[in-house]
Amino acid sequence: MKVRLKQWIQAGITCLCVLALLCPITIVHADELDSMESQSSDLRNELDNINGELLEISNQIAEIEVKIESLNGDIEKTQEQLLIARENEKRQYEDMELRIQYIYENNGESLLGLILSAQSLADFVNKVDFVKTVNEYDRNMVNELQALRTNIENEEKRLKEQQQTYIEMEKELNKKKAEMTAKAEETSTDLDVLSARIQSLKNEKAAKAAEEAARAAQMNQPSQNNPSADTGNSGSDNSGSNNSGSDNLGDNTGGGYIYPSGPGQLNPFIGVVYFNGHRETYYSQRVLPGYGLSIPGRHVASDGTIRDSNGYLCLASSDHPKGTVVETSLGTGIVYDTGCASGTIDIYTDW
Repeated sequence: MKVRLKQWIQAGITCLCVLALLCPITIVHADELDSMESQSSDLRNELDNINGELLEISNQIAEIEVKIESLNGDIEKTQEQLLIARENEKRQYEDMELRIQYIYENNGESLLGLILSAQSLADFVNKVDFVKTVNEYDRNMVNELQALRTNIENEEKRLKEQQQTYIEMEKELNKKKAEMTAKAEETSTDLDVLSARIQSLKNEKAAKAAEEAARAAQMNQPSQNNPSADTGNSGSDNSGSNNSGSDNLGDNTGGGYIYPSGPGQLNPFIGVVYFNGHRETYYSQRVLPGYGLSIPGRHVASDGTIRDSNGYLCLASSDHPKGTVVETSLGTGIVYDTGCASGTIDIYTDW
């Protein structure tokens, strides 16, 4: 009895030391994980804002491209009109030159000869008026055509200036779009790296928890680590060991337990169930010498299952290493033993 008590004390001290060493690391990792998740949320918000801005810029570029295309059509039409106006101006000027040449040089007669050839005063006035009218018509036509051509040239100039303005705007937007795209790619890369680090910390945290549980399970099995002590104790007074087990484990007479009765839950009457992808059975401590495994804080719960000091079900599995946390139909348990078939979880009971 003294040997077993000494082993329990040593195991307890070892567990406290391990927890003291692991807790600061866990706290640091938890703080680091919280900080990284906060950074990840900020990066996601930033990336959403960048993508929204990129969408707006793309829409603006599309609108400008439509306007530029429309301006190109207007400029093309204006250039056609300008070509026609220049041709009309040139033709009118040439017609005016021909008329002047005709008036001044027809059959070698001069303008004075044309006027002096009048037969009467009325004929003279008519000839003078004709010459004046022709000159004024030609001059007015030339002026109008020049004005029309000038207006078209001004319109062409205005359209080209507007076109150039839109082209410059498009260049600026494309430059900004390229910058925002690069920023989005950089932010996305940072987010991927951070997400990978977060997942790594979570995996590391889960692995340490499993390692801690496995280490605790291994340290709290003195009968396996020091079989001679357990054997000697059991051999010297086997009935005393059983009585001690009865003192620690509560009611072992087979009565008074509140058996689980929910659908799909293991109990003495439904000895095999299938839960969460594995087959569940139970094995009783009553058939094991000295009531079986030495587990920290081992006790019999009100439903007749064997639990550890933290209230976890005590399990056996050949698929999971010792210390692994497993969900069962009766709740959360920890693997403390092996030896069952693959795909099966044995729940330690007093049934």
